[in-house]
Amino acid sequence: MARPKSAIRIFDYSDYRSYLGEYYKDQKERNTYFSYRYFANKAGIRSIGLYKDVVDGKQSLSRRAIAKFSEAIGHSKREAEYFEAMVFFTDAETIEERKFYFERMMACHESKARIIESSRYEYYSQWYYSAVRALLSFYSFDGVEFSSLANLLSPPITTEQAKKAIEVLERLGMIKRKENGFFEPSDQIITTGQLNNNKQVQTLSVINFQKNLLSLAAEAYDRYSERQMDMSTITLSISKKTRHLIKEEAAVFRKKVLSLAEKDTHPECLYQLNCQFFPLTDLGKDE
Repeated sequence: MARPKSAIRIFDYSDYRSYLGEYYKDQKERNTYFSYRYFANKAGIRSIGLYKDVVDGKQSLSRRAIAKFSEAIGHSKREAEYFEAMVFFTDAETIEERKFYFERMMACHESKARIIESSRYEYYSQWYYSAVRALLSFYSFDGVEFSSLANLLSPPITTEQAKKAIEVLERLGMIKRKENGFFEPSDQIITTGQLNNNKQVQTLSVINFQKNLLSLAAEAYDRYSERQMDMSTITLSISKKTRHLIKEEAAVFRKKVLSLAEKDTHPECLYQLNCQFFPLTDLGKDE
């Protein structure tokens, strides 16, 4: 079945009802003939109102209906797997079910972000290593003017630190020289992945890295105007169940941010996004 044109990207959604609602609006704008009846016929579904009832939360999709919706929409194999997991994730009634299907969603999620292998955790020993690597995605540097490279960062680093950053990044294979002699990142996006408490050395490296970035965030108040940054805080009274849900939603949000950065073909500045979510009461022996 030919894949219908759509500006809606399934991997940007974590709730299938929202996804289907936006998909319908998009198709309606593109094709005047598109309707609930048209989709039902295309999907081989008897109920004309099923689509709207699902979007409105009045009905859920069965496994069989999920497959028919995917085929009618024109999902690829990965998208179909993500859609199925997203349906079960949205409708899950227990934390265990949500966790299971959330992990399936993340496994299907399209992202070119590469997780750093344990042998490369030197990358996180200095905050400016990651900044220099990202800077090389749009700044032309041929390995000569280290002082200019150093002064581009905010706060600026020293010339020696810039030289060290290039040396470390090249040795770790995170940047490479092009044929014209200029450096570029080997990968567009780098991520730590989920912290694993069983890997103490790697976890400690990432924690120290994140602490350094938190310090930079505090300094940003004196360095930039409100127009140049976005700072916000929320203090919440929540249950353990909601805590898990918030962590899941935060993970989805980070994936969306990675996706936006990956699709940006004309970067012109560097930004740091930090996400923190921590208790303000003693949780005792809570996990």
